[in-house]
Amino acid sequence: MKKPLRVFVLALLASVLVHLAMLGSGLLPDAVIELPPDQALRKIDVKMQALALDTPAPPAVPTARLLPAGPAPGTVSHHPAAKKRKPKREASGPQARADRAQDKQADTTAEMADASQPAAESSKTTEASAATAEHVAAKAEKHAKAEEASTPVASSTDKATGYLYPASTLHRFPARAKLGYQTFYNGAMVGSGGLDWQHDGQRYTLEIRFNPLVGGNLRYLSQGSLDKHGLQPDSLQAWRGSDAKESARFDHAAGVLHFGEQGDKEVALRAGAQDVFSLAFQLGLKGGQLGSAPLQITTGKKVYDYPMTPSGETDYDTGSGKIRVIVFRAKGEDDITEFWLAPDFSNLPVRISRIDKSKRVELRAVLINVDGTEQWRLPARPMTRNNR
Repeated sequence: MKKPLRVFVLALLASVLVHLAMLGSGLLPDAVIELPPDQALRKIDVKMQALALDTPAPPAVPTARLLPAGPAPGTVSHHPAAKKRKPKREASGPQARADRAQDKQADTTAEMADASQPAAESSKTTEASAATAEHVAAKAEKHAKAEEASTPVASSTDKATGYLYPASTLHRFPARAKLGYQTFYNGAMVGSGGLDWQHDGQRYTLEIRFNPLVGGNLRYLSQGSLDKHGLQPDSLQAWRGSDAKESARFDHAAGVLHFGEQGDKEVALRAGAQDVFSLAFQLGLKGGQLGSAPLQITTGKKVYDYPMTPSGETDYDTGSGKIRVIVFRAKGEDDITEFWLAPDFSNLPVRISRIDKSKRVELRAVLINVDGTEQWRLPARPMTRNNR
């Protein structure tokens, strides 16, 4: 047997033995997201909206509906609050000053009379508390209905059979999000991955992990600031195991983008520049509306100019239901980057792929957690005689 053929047979045998060992070790998942390499895109029918970044503040009286003095839900208060008089513009002159002095004296007399009748005052206080609680509850309910009406999530009448929707209505861009992925290399499932996003309204942190079945783990950390214009990355750092690899540093003051394995390469930094991972969240936050001009994007190793516009709509078929997605496809000279963003799940990326002449690397979501609530998880495959 010739040496090249012998090496190939040995490598194939070793691969088979490794996969057989993993099948019995529990390292392989119970279910795998199976998708065709290239899916046909259709015309975009689902509306992808820009999402509010700020976290809604709690109401002034968060337990207004639970106050003992408040009316029961659906009842009408027997003690309506007194009508508020519209403030009148104060007049000037001697007569106006005399009138104000007379009103002040009348108010003082009324207060002294009320102080001598504690029982009556207690009753008035209770009535005022009830009316105030009813007013706050009604206002909060009205605000909640208005917010729900403006959400991009489909209403119950719009929900199509066979599609997945979040466990609760998602109104805003998440302050925290966790996504679990399966990692594919040239169509074969080769490991798992994860994404952790968080922001405090001024700074963001985005961490992406690749955990292959064989070889060292990869980790990327993107950090920067954010405001009404979106994300402004400061840095991107990659690690393989514990070894630092490629990086990017966005020097906004000097207008320079540093990048490379040693960080020793540089180009002029353009407005709106993103790293390859922050780009997905900038698209999600802005509803995909980043303009038609090419964006400056860096992977840490290289810098590209990508026009980033929606290419079409398709379905992310999980095998247990479909998720509607808008596909953003950026074509470089010899590579393609795709983000599949899910409008029903806060515009989060459920599929990320990078394709070049020699390889296709993909992340396919199996878990979506938004602000501490698990919105969806790929269910385990039922045990049958064929997959025991």
